Amino acid sequence: MLCEMRLIDGVVHRRRKHPRRTGAVRDLYRVDGVAEANSQDLEIKFMSPLDGEAAVVLERLITGQTLTLDQRIAFARFLLSMLYRNPDHVGTIKTHMEEMWHEATAALEPDFAKMQAARGLPITTLAEETAKRDPGAAGKSFANMVTDVIADSRAVPDIVAMPWMVIDVSKSRFSLLTSDRPLILSTSLADPLCYIALPLSPTELFIASHDQRYAKSLPTKAHTTIVRAMNVDVVRQAREFVWGSDDTQMRLVQNRIRTTPDRVILSDEQRQEALAVARGA
Repeated sequence: MLCEMRLIDGVVHRRRKHPRRTGAVRDLYRVDGVAEANSQDLEIKFMSPLDGEAAVVLERLITGQTLTLDQRIAFARFLLSMLYRNPDHVGTIKTHMEEMWHEATAALEPDFAKMQAARGLPITTLAEETAKRDPGAAGKSFANMVTDVIADSRAVPDIVAMPWMVIDVSKSRFSLLTSDRPLILSTSLADPLCYIALPLSPTELFIASHDQRYAKSLPTKAHTTIVRAMNVDVVRQAREFVWGSDDTQMRLVQNRIRTTPDRVILSDEQRQEALAVARGA
């Protein structure tokens, strides 16, 4: 059991929950318009295997075992996935792909109408034909985009190349918290001062950093200082859920939850550029 601390109407409520009974969103990755047997392919064929590989690496990290290159790649993809796999960001990507399909289809409608007329075919729209022949087109594009942005991202090699370490902070007065936004990415991966931090357990903290001086300085700091700073960052960027081994940090959660703007995964400029490409502009 763990302590779920959930923000509801501005107030944080605490409940003891089994890990399997908190934080999950049913059908988060569901693709509509395809055969029911394939509607959960993103979850079954990509996310679940990704999590399974990450679980193996997690155990090896905590127990201090050496990782293979394939295991480092698998965990780098898992870390990257945490930036995208939440309801808000999944919704953003789904909506964007629907807009892309709408704009691309609208741009092709005049040519499609001319082709229909030239062939003496009944006049229908390309949107109608697409909806009839491939109603799940936008959804499949969403699933492919999520897969590509995680599995084939240029960020994966950057993360793999960073020195990794796990810090035992069991002497801290507090335990590490986690949340629905648990990954700390300090700045752009291109920044030589960038670091990545993720709570692995109540007492184990994962750190990846370009600057080895930063990583080497952490073990010299007091455990409570490290944990407190990490928890503040994790709670500030949380949107709805924070989890801990107990409720001793409820005040921190109530005061700091959702006080950092959510990460922007698709800027308005990027969205407009993509839509312009879809229109053939």
